[in-house]
Amino acid sequence: MRISRMFLAGIALAQLATLGSWAATYQLDNNAISTALNASDGIENRDNWFANSFVALAGATSITHVDFGVFTTTPNTLAKVVLYRITDPGGNPALGATRVFTQNFTPLTGDNTNAFIQGIDLNTPVNFNVGDKFLVSIFIPNVQAAPPTDVYPYLLDTSGVAAGTWWDRSDPNSFNLDNLSLAKSIDQVLSPGGFTPGPGHMIIRAVGVVPEPSVAALGGLTLAALAVLRRRTK
Repeated sequence: MRISRMFLAGIALAQLATLGSWAATYQLDNNAISTALNASDGIENRDNWFANSFVALAGATSITHVDFGVFTTTPNTLAKVVLYRITDPGGNPALGATRVFTQNFTPLTGDNTNAFIQGIDLNTPVNFNVGDKFLVSIFIPNVQAAPPTDVYPYLLDTSGVAAGTWWDRSDPNSFNLDNLSLAKSIDQVLSPGGFTPGPGHMIIRAVGVVPEPSVAALGGLTLAALAVLRRRTK
């Protein structure tokens, strides 16, 4: 279900933490909002799962931060940011995806007027190899869809392009984060006669940096430096 963009006064920055230098931002959306939505076909509550897929770039293979475009959520909701490595050679997560990271967070409640970008620092960097296909998803259980307590957590952009954006849902509190076999492109229905949120891209982004050297690697560099120093002092 959607609500008209006339209610969205704009995106207000609500970053929860200040990051250091960013190597690259993975972003599909065009930074313009078409609508706010949830994954319900009617007024029923549903677990909601939306995701964008990306390809890991050199110099930005360590994901440290996720940005979530959010409009309204039920107060005290416990949501999850979930990252997957896509194992299907064609890039379809429904045909193969492995969950590699999950972190709980409390989404902003919203004010029914403004849209926000909520920053989520990951408590552990998630490392990929260059060229890996990966998903960044936001999962919110038991999303209220019946007035007057209906909420519209997710933001869809105006690009009109569906490629790389995915969605799924289930009955309340029953979604299996390790089974994406029913996930569909955002311009496809999940059930016969159902609605489609898109085409468009969700405002879900990620920040990738150069992975920090391991302790072992640093130790090796130290030993190498000492060896060079010894040679120079002989």
